[in-house]
Amino acid sequence: MVHYSVSKAVVTGGARGLGAAIAERLAREGLSVALLDVNEVGAKETAAAISEATGSEVVGFGCDVTDREDLRDVFRQAADALGGIDTLIGNAGITRDRMFHKLTDDDWDRVIAVNLTGVFDSLRAAAPWLRAEGPGRVVLISSVVAKTGNLGQMNYIAAKAGVIGLVRSAAVELARFGTTVNGIRPGFVESPMTAAMPQDAREALMTDNLLGRAGQPEDIAGGVAYLCSDDAAFVTGQVLDINGGSVF
Repeated sequence: MVHYSVSKAVVTGGARGLGAAIAERLAREGLSVALLDVNEVGAKETAAAISEATGSEVVGFGCDVTDREDLRDVFRQAADALGGIDTLIGNAGITRDRMFHKLTDDDWDRVIAVNLTGVFDSLRAAAPWLRAEGPGRVVLISSVVAKTGNLGQMNYIAAKAGVIGLVRSAAVELARFGTTVNGIRPGFVESPMTAAMPQDAREALMTDNLLGRAGQPEDIAGGVAYLCSDDAAFVTGQVLDINGGSVF
């Protein structure tokens, strides 16, 4: 039987897709969960649905991870609602794909702001609780393309590669408090983000792996659940590739 010494999780980008699947899995494992998303209505609706389905306490908050003051305030609200925070899942992310010579300044700045700076600021906002003595867990979501590169995603890839640096550094800084920090590099997974891709390209990417099937949000959620569990209590500073064998 899997045990969890942690019990109060914040999931950024939790209104849909990977974030919602992760939040639901953690709630099913018995954790209380706060969903943060720029889509406040979506966050609250998803939280209510997960709470009803799992019986766990799940609350939703509107939050823009690029607004530092708002982020700090919402983390305090989440801690008040849950009775503290001992787990952070840094998942919020966006894409603005173009070949690099066509990227606008705003395309670059916005993706870096959400996908890298927003992850760092979420980690910093959670620091008062993650630095408390006792078990804590951090899982930051990167991407397979941070390992492989990809056409038209230089801004996204730079940000997701930076997330790996945050994993390594935060693992060193938080270890003395009992908090582990790990990352996940998902392969191409069916989600609202990948649904926007052209159908032929999407189908080719989804099945270009040893298992020959599309990844599902639940595949990633299972990896997060493991890294948050006591089974992973001696795992920190690591990056777990969940991609069906598309990249070794």
